[in-house]
Amino acid sequence: MDMGKMIPSHRPCSMVDLSLPATLKVLVLAPHPDDFDAIGVTLKLLSRNGNPMEVAVARSGSGVEDVYPPDLTISEKADIREREQRHSIRFFGLPDDRLTFLRLANDAEDQLIESPENHNAIQALVKEKAPDIVLLPHGNDTNSAHRAMYSMFVKAAREYCRPLLAFLSRDPKTIKMRFDLYTPFGREDAEWKGTLLRFHDSQHQRNLRTRSHGFDDRILDVNRAIARELNLTQEYAEVFEIERYNMPERTASS
Repeated sequence: MDMGKMIPSHRPCSMVDLSLPATLKVLVLAPHPDDFDAIGVTLKLLSRNGNPMEVAVARSGSGVEDVYPPDLTISEKADIREREQRHSIRFFGLPDDRLTFLRLANDAEDQLIESPENHNAIQALVKEKAPDIVLLPHGNDTNSAHRAMYSMFVKAAREYCRPLLAFLSRDPKTIKMRFDLYTPFGREDAEWKGTLLRFHDSQHQRNLRTRSHGFDDRILDVNRAIARELNLTQEYAEVFEIERYNMPERTASS
């Protein structure tokens, strides 16, 4: 199957207009708990399409404030974020055995780092899960964990030796990216996504305290801005840049 031909030449194109075969396997590669939820509407669309889905989340306690609650170790903070992610995944409807937590090397702030050992783990994961499509945050981002995960994924993708599509998502810290693919959605899906995001209560409370708005509003504000940039009739949209790996030369350019 030439997966490159499934992406229309006109960009950006709507995810709802793609005819993705239900046989294509999806891997969500998340440098933090909650990166899955930030693209929840697109993932719901893929799930309803019947695409088998696996989620791999780098375990991290970053973003849990010392006041939430006080006197926690970094490992205990990571336990909180892991529980939040498990609860959100269950609300989403994905079976527990589709979620893997990656115990990778992190820096002093418990942010994922790029290292040979971490690269080997990502490479082994991609080989084991054998995805056709990988979704992850864009690497052109101020968050160091996003940059590290993207860099290690690119190396793993080039070593994969099978055709692979990467959908790189925009989040509040993305600096700049190309808009290739978008998923528009309205108020009903926005309310559902807000519920999904609020399962990450440690992040929700931190945003309320430091930004005066919740984690749900922070992400949905980005989705609203994307829809405006694309001049959509729908109020919200998630957006992706597409990268292709190990495909024939005639479809390799993005």
